[in-house]
Amino acid sequence: MHRIAIHSRLYVFVLLGGIVVGFMGCSGGATAQQNGSSPPEWFLTPDEAYSESRYLTAVASASSAQAAQDKAFGNLARIFEADIQASQDLREDYREVQEGGEVTQSRQQTRMITRSDIQSNQKLLNSEVLEQEQVGDTYYALVGMERQETISIYSEEIESNRSDIQVYRASAQETDNPITRLAFLQKALVLAKVNDRLVTQRNIVASGAAPRSASSPVTALEKAVREAQAACPVVVKTSSDDIPSSIVDQVGATLETAGFRVIDRPEDAILEALVKYDQRPALESRDEEFLRWTLAIELTDRTLQQTLETFTTEQRAGAMSEAAVQRRAHNEARRAVENDFSTFLNETLLNIDP
Repeated sequence: MHRIAIHSRLYVFVLLGGIVVGFMGCSGGATAQQNGSSPPEWFLTPDEAYSESRYLTAVASASSAQAAQDKAFGNLARIFEADIQASQDLREDYREVQEGGEVTQSRQQTRMITRSDIQSNQKLLNSEVLEQEQVGDTYYALVGMERQETISIYSEEIESNRSDIQVYRASAQETDNPITRLAFLQKALVLAKVNDRLVTQRNIVASGAAPRSASSPVTALEKAVREAQAACPVVVKTSSDDIPSSIVDQVGATLETAGFRVIDRPEDAILEALVKYDQRPALESRDEEFLRWTLAIELTDRTLQQTLETFTTEQRAGAMSEAAVQRRAHNEARRAVENDFSTFLNETLLNIDP
C-alpha cells in the first residue's frame, strides 16, 4: 500500500486536544536560582525586558521548571484565539529530559515536536523560552517569539502549503481513479484549513502589519470534496450472515455521516466496506458471563480490486446473563464504529497514494 504524508518544513510544536503546528526555538537551558522571595523583574515587567514592538511574550510560575514552561506556552497560545482543528498525520520528534529542576530539550532528525501537557489548543510558530529562574521553591518562565522573524517563518510555511495545495488539486484533476481523486482533494483541504489558521496567527503576531494573503480556497475545496465523495458510492458487505444488523447498519450510517453515499448494488460501487465480526467466551465465572469480540472493516477500492486499509478493534464484555453480555458486546462494537471508525476513515484518505 502506498501513502501520502503531509510535509512540513518547520519544527512543530504539537498540543494534544487538536492538531497544532508550531516552530520551537531554543529552550532556555538550565534554570537560574535567585535568593529572596520576590519574582524576577522580567516576570513582573516582561515588556520592559523584551520590547512589545519586537516580541510577543507570556509568563507563568509553577512548582517545577517544566510546569512553568508549559503554563507559559499555554498562556502565549491563548493570545491566539483561532482554534486549530485541522487533521494531520504528525509524527513525534521531540524528547525532553528533566534532571534536578533543569530542563533540556533536543530535536531529533525529523522535524516534528510533540508536547502533550500544555493547557491550550493553539499552534505556535517560532516560540521559545526566553527566561527561566527559580526563586525559593517557585519556578518562573518567560516565553515568546520575535515578531519579524516569526512573520517570515509564517509566510514561508503559508507559501509552501499553497504550493502543495496547487499540486494536490492538479493531481486530483489528472487522475482517473475516483478514490485517489478524493484523497488528493482531502489532502489539499487539510492544508488549506491549516493555512487559514496560520494566516490568522501571522496577523496577530504582526499586529495588523502582515503581508496581504490570497483568498482562501477552503470553501471551493469543501465543495470539490463533497462532489468527489458523491462519485465514490460505497457498498457495505458482510463476511457472514450472522453478523448483528445493528453493527452493519452503524457502518453504513458512519460512512454516510462522513459524506459518502451508501448503495445496495455492488456492481455500481467504487468503494467496498466488508464487515467481519466474531465473538467467543473470554472467561469462566460463576457470577458473570464474558465475551471477547473482534470487529474488522476492510476497505477495498473496487476499481482496482485493491485493499486500502482494514479497521480492527477487539474488546471484552461482561454481564450477568448471556443475553445481556450479547447486547453489551454489540453496543460496544457499534460505538467503536461510530467513533473510532470515523477517525480511521479520515486517516485512510490522507494515506492513500496512487
